[in-house]
Amino acid sequence: MTNEWSLRDEILNITHCWPLIVLFCLAGSMIGFVLSYVWPSPHRATKELYVGLNVDQALEDQNAADHAKVTFYNGDDYKNWQMSSLNSLIFADNVINATLNQLRMKDSYWSPVRKEDLANMLHAYWRNAGKWRLVSESSDSRHASQAVTVWQDVVVDWVHLAVGESQKTILLDRQLHSFTFEQAQATSRLAQLTKIRENLKSWQVKNLQVSDNQSLADSQRWLLWQPLAQAGLDTSWNPILGKFPPSGATAGEYLSWIDNAVPVLDQQISILKTQIQTLGDEEKKTNAQYLEASDQSLGLSPFLKVDKITDAQPMLSIERPTGAMVLIGGSLGLIIWAIVWLVRISLRTRR
Repeated sequence: MTNEWSLRDEILNITHCWPLIVLFCLAGSMIGFVLSYVWPSPHRATKELYVGLNVDQALEDQNAADHAKVTFYNGDDYKNWQMSSLNSLIFADNVINATLNQLRMKDSYWSPVRKEDLANMLHAYWRNAGKWRLVSESSDSRHASQAVTVWQDVVVDWVHLAVGESQKTILLDRQLHSFTFEQAQATSRLAQLTKIRENLKSWQVKNLQVSDNQSLADSQRWLLWQPLAQAGLDTSWNPILGKFPPSGATAGEYLSWIDNAVPVLDQQISILKTQIQTLGDEEKKTNAQYLEASDQSLGLSPFLKVDKITDAQPMLSIERPTGAMVLIGGSLGLIIWAIVWLVRISLRTRR
């Protein structure tokens, strides 16, 4: 036979057992108090950064696309990649090493500290562009403050350098496009002038046997003049073109004109070849500069802005304050008492 359970009776029993409840809470609080000393809470030092990004010109940033090995089709993808790249940068080995080197110059405490130990002390909290929190945790508030302050300085310096190199890639990329365009124009011009020269020399060979006093037919004159008229020659050709024999001129006059025109063509062809070679050399040099700047940019956007929000001292806090540990211990003591009480009720009602 089971006993009937009554909520009224249980509440009445609880009111008479309050010393036991207090005992459980006190025991839990004491355990929390002891743990706060056995397992001391680390001190936290926090500094804040402003992170801004202009995504309107994202499609112009070929350097970021090359680093990501993807094509960005919208601003959100570009922004997400940049935030991820920035997060990777602030924990990069070079940044941690630079931070540790500066800390060692400030305080001998950091001399035996390893790079891995420092990296484990540092944390970054962010959701998006805007405010980023850099946090350092240490058993000593002074060292936590030193670490996060130096880390923030190093991060800002490195980001500024990387963004500067990224901005340089835009200028270098425009120069490369300009060289490509100029080379294409010069190559096209070279091919055109070479073709004109070939036509003139071909016409000259074909008409060497023609009598110098024989008048040239207008159709032949037009065949000789048409390539010149369509070539769009610059003003340096005006003296030569102005001496082109008129209609009815003899073959000898045309041959004499060709003798004067071919050296001018040869000179301009030589100039174009030199120009194309120079453009090619400049392109190689600029491309090497672009690759170097791209590598040093670390894939960061030229439109990224990272700065300190304030130069004030870091905000200090304790992750697990003693009071919180005491409160948590007391709460756990109360929960344990409640579980014990419920188990006793369950066992009693089943007898």
